[in-house]
Parts: sequence; C-alpha cells; structure tokens
Amino acid sequence: MNSEHLMNASRLIAKTNLTDRVCAVRVIWNSDASKLTVTYYVDGPPSVDEEAECDLTMGELLAEFVDVVTADTQCLDYTKERVDLSNLEGLVYLRNGEPST
Repeated sequence: MNSEHLMNASRLIAKTNLTDRVCAVRVIWNSDASKLTVTYYVDGPPSVDEEAECDLTMGELLAEFVDVVTADTQCLDYTKERVDLSNLEGLVYLRNGEPST
C-alpha cells in the first residue's frame, strides 16, 4: 500500500467525520499484518456520535484500500490518555488550539 496515498486520503476523509469534541485522528498501517487502525482522541469519554464517526472513517478507508486484511478502531478519552497529540505517528487531523481539559 502506498503510505502517502493512505495519509492523504485519511486527511480528507477524517476531516469530514468529526464532532466538536474530536481533538485528533490517527491512522496507522501495519504492512506486516496488513492491519489498519484508526484512533480518535476526544475531549472526555467518547459518545456514540464520536464512535460512529470513527467507524465511518474506517469504512471509507476500507472502501478505498483493498490491501487491508484486519481493521481496528479506537475512540479514546484524551483527558485520560494525556499524550502529546502533535507528535503522534500517523496524525491525520489535529484540532486548532489546545484540546480542552
């Protein structure tokens, strides 16, 4: 799979599948396992809406990239994770400004 194409498509897809509480979106491709992982970081506990948006992003990526054998989505509470979002590998969306706490 062409990782540049994956990242470009992921940026376009993720930015259309957001709620106001999504801080960041990360997409990771593991070529050895042919596994695609989409992770949403959210202000507070993820709602049904954030989980649905994350699943929608994955669905659109699966339609675009036939090399995927295994897929996983995660919707994480940023306030508990406390990672430096700006330095995440595979970062395809970062909300302007600092995530609220």
